Amino acid sequence: MKDRIDQKVQNGYSLDLGKIIENSFETYKKTFLISGVAIILIGIVAIILYAGYFGILYGFGNFAETITQIEANALNTTTQIINGIVGALFGALFAPILAGFIYVNHLAKTNKEFGISTFFDFYKSPALKDIIISQVIITVALNAIATLLIITNHQFIAFFVQLIIYLLTYFTMPLIIFGEQNYMDAILKSTKLFFKQPLIIFVAFLIGVIGSMVGFIVLCIGLFFTLPYYFSIVYATYENGIGLEENSPIDEIGLEYFFYIFD
Repeated sequence: MKDRIDQKVQNGYSLDLGKIIENSFETYKKTFLISGVAIILIGIVAIILYAGYFGILYGFGNFAETITQIEANALNTTTQIINGIVGALFGALFAPILAGFIYVNHLAKTNKEFGISTFFDFYKSPALKDIIISQVIITVALNAIATLLIITNHQFIAFFVQLIIYLLTYFTMPLIIFGEQNYMDAILKSTKLFFKQPLIIFVAFLIGVIGSMVGFIVLCIGLFFTLPYYFSIVYATYENGIGLEENSPIDEIGLEYFFYIFD
């Protein structure tokens, strides 16, 4: 698999946008219910954690006063730095779950069983370190640039710079979980792979974002069940462009963990 990825990096690859959309809907239809439930559960945990963080930072008093304090300190340099560090920590904490959302699409595509526990499988994966470190690097880069530009009143530029980082790191997670890449190779090769097909990847990314936001149009609660579409489009883009081995090494997560705990 590593050789195939290196060949794609060197020689380029083709992407079929129509096929990407078709395949993304194919896996999304099989995963959206369980993915939606997972997002609700994870969202509840995230809200509790963030509420605790803001409570510690601003106090657990009047909610309206807390919101006012947050708004007042929004452009404060110290607050921005602290929020950036906390954001990186939360990114590290939830990174394996993001990998789980992508992997569920792979299981759906290959007609294998999956459940709520699947979203947490990467916490016991050999790739855990690379998943976490890559997410921390990306989050720190995003937050650092956003902090610098927001403090200097360049919010509009911050948005576009962050968008570019998202696109350059589009394949990072799939390269780790399917391509056996370490965190640094995954980030660097994702950047190189993006430049081989920038337009189609951008359009696929845009379709994924728009598709995931459709829930806002129907009912806000519907957002929980449309958000997973983004991960379906990421998986479909990677599968269409880079390709997957019939038996991915990551399919052995459970078996490796079994031998590890009984070693």
